Amino acid sequence: MPIIQHDVLREFVYDMYIAAGGVEEDARIVSDHVVDSNLAGHDSHGVINAPTYVNEMLGGASTGKLEIVRETPASAVIDANGALGMVAACKGMALAIEKARTNTIGAVGLHGCGHAGRMGDYPPRAAREGMIGIVLLNGGGQLMHPFGGSARRLPPNPIAIAVPRRSGEPLMLDMTTTVVAGGKVLLKAARNEKMPEGWMIDREGNAVTDPSALRDCPVGSAIMPLGGFQFGHKGFGLGFMIDAIAGGLSWAGCSQANPTRGASGIVMIAIRIENFIDLEVYREEIEALIDWVKSSPRLPGVEDIYVPGEYEILSREERLKTGIPIEEKTWNKLVETASSFGVPTPRL
Repeated sequence: MPIIQHDVLREFVYDMYIAAGGVEEDARIVSDHVVDSNLAGHDSHGVINAPTYVNEMLGGASTGKLEIVRETPASAVIDANGALGMVAACKGMALAIEKARTNTIGAVGLHGCGHAGRMGDYPPRAAREGMIGIVLLNGGGQLMHPFGGSARRLPPNPIAIAVPRRSGEPLMLDMTTTVVAGGKVLLKAARNEKMPEGWMIDREGNAVTDPSALRDCPVGSAIMPLGGFQFGHKGFGLGFMIDAIAGGLSWAGCSQANPTRGASGIVMIAIRIENFIDLEVYREEIEALIDWVKSSPRLPGVEDIYVPGEYEILSREERLKTGIPIEEKTWNKLVETASSFGVPTPRL
């Protein structure tokens, strides 16, 4: 398995996107996003997806297509008109932050964009500005079965939340409402690994352990809602309501056989903390919360208790030093795609 330094990988992917016809801003945003996902330890949202985004570069997707179709001082709905998802999401969160500066809360609905990648990238942008950031998405393909059902009806429908702290990077929760993200299933396939039981089921409720079923058997397999057979009503219920909010408010449309505008709608919210409480007082509360939680006695074999976002911070620190491991199948696909555009493979 190749181990590649982040700066080498970053420029390799960027050069590939430029060669494929991407404009500089788009290519930089997307290449940074996928490599930063690898640094954070979320390989399922990293460069394994980089070749897929080449098609969007080839299609000429551009930030210039973003169109505000409804707006108030505190809110907006954006039709991305097929723009790159990560670029559109960055613009959407920036607009939500801008509106929150003067209106306490800024909320932006976004539809008609490509795959927006890892949702955990966006809320910390608000947290670094002294705000709370929240992102809801009904997207990622219909992969989840409803609690009590067996056929795919909902996407993984993630929620991501970030809050600032006094020292260090913001706390950040980024989770799907399924037991596992679809990308992590595809990562298993790329690594030729079986899935554990409890990730997916077939139409009769039997465990599916072959990750290739996600793509090869869409009718006969589904990812389970968070909580599985016993407590899956919680993951399903949360995913259902995210669908109602993100799908409905963004204009994308809620999940159905033929979603109104193709679904994959995003709602981004920024909340200005200082309009509720002094920012430094809020940060002190967060530090006290962290200290209190970490003061719990640990179970045998547990070295530390991690708060939301801490795993990603530690992963980033480690991989900045040691490099990013890329499975052979993913690396070969990257090299093949880059070579087709005349981009040389970096020396490892």
